[in-house]
Amino acid sequence: MTEATGDASSAGLPETTDAIALPAAWNRSELERLGFSGFVPLVGMDRSLLPRRHGVYVVLYESEERPAFLASNVITKRMPYDPVHLEGKWLMGAYVVYIGKAEGREGLHTRVGAFSRQAENHSGGRALWQLDIAGDLLVAWLETPGESALAVEKSYLEAFKAEHGSYPFANRRG
Repeated sequence: MTEATGDASSAGLPETTDAIALPAAWNRSELERLGFSGFVPLVGMDRSLLPRRHGVYVVLYESEERPAFLASNVITKRMPYDPVHLEGKWLMGAYVVYIGKAEGREGLHTRVGAFSRQAENHSGGRALWQLDIAGDLLVAWLETPGESALAVEKSYLEAFKAEHGSYPFANRRG
């Protein structure tokens, strides 16, 4: 995960911030190039695919079509967001709609597994469950051995914000 700092562009390496490799663009091919794996449907995913290590994960919507924003949220213990607010947060052309981290004892296995089941104890990214296309969302993950998943997540969020002017759709804050 860690790359030497220096002139990455002349060496053909990914851009880096504090030695954390960043995608040159926020799309599937760039994420795959950095080592992300999965790219499986988020809802109903097979948790056995998930590693039990720390890492970061992204949720993608690989369509150019604008989704509809629902007034309800399948996570019933959480208040839904106002659909008008969600419409204003949508970034057309941004395939990454959420960036998250997974630490803890079971890492990605527990965190992404809970997210895929729309667990009530996973409040991050809950705006995703107010999209009519929630079933079309994909999740991909990257293990971060030797790096803090929190530091990688923060670097990714800041890089995304630098490119798009705000955090991904379902990230409330960085």
